[in-house]
Amino acid sequence: MIIKQKLAGNIDFDYKWYDIYNCDDHDIRLLKDDFDLTSEIISYITDLHERPHFDHDYITNSDLLVYDVPVWPTADADHFTTLPIKFLMVGHTLFTVHSPDTTYMIEEFRQKPDEHIHSEKELIFAILFAVTKYFQRALSQLNSQRLVLDNHLSERIHNKDLQELSQVEKSLVYLSSSIRTNLMMLESLKNKKSGLHMNASEEEMCDDIIIEVQQSLQMIKIYSEVTEEISKTSNNILNNNLNNTMQFLTVWSLLLTLSLIHI
Repeated sequence: MIIKQKLAGNIDFDYKWYDIYNCDDHDIRLLKDDFDLTSEIISYITDLHERPHFDHDYITNSDLLVYDVPVWPTADADHFTTLPIKFLMVGHTLFTVHSPDTTYMIEEFRQKPDEHIHSEKELIFAILFAVTKYFQRALSQLNSQRLVLDNHLSERIHNKDLQELSQVEKSLVYLSSSIRTNLMMLESLKNKKSGLHMNASEEEMCDDIIIEVQQSLQMIKIYSEVTEEISKTSNNILNNNLNNTMQFLTVWSLLLTLSLIHI
């Protein structure tokens, strides 16, 4: 589905923004026929497994930026995962491509955009800044889950709590990987050889996003270390309890054996 988006509020520059999700054969034909996108570019923007990176195509004079965003647990995956949002800028036209799972992020931004947007690149950075905030929301939720599980495990260790703690750890791994690759991609934009030429305002917006990502990276480092320690401690206690039980059963078995021998 291809939707022509319009930002709420007063935006003082002429732009064309098309948001794409659930891209089907009909959409692909439109992208080729109406927007002159090549098959190669279309394959990039429709690939759900693209990792965060930036690429400038000197032949088509287009910019492709891929950025991971968090996806909340679902019935299919009971832990956080991540999916990419792609930004394709061709001339003064911007395409955002993503899965239906992240459509709400684009819609929330569209309804409450930054009013200080004066170019397509600033629009991209404004969206990036908005979606980056979702990592901090996800981490806050995981930290709350971890605190609850920590309290439960302090009272009594149950397999259910350990399994849920394992899902928290798995979520942190997924988010950490994406945050790190997002940061690498953003820092690469600062390189003059990247092909993305930014003015002072655009560079400042990029720096603001980098700061947000670095904060998320610091948060996830702390949360991961704490969660790992809780998991280790709980498993050690569980193993000790099991060893004590096995020792008791062994002694009890020996006593029964001796009593039978005397009989």
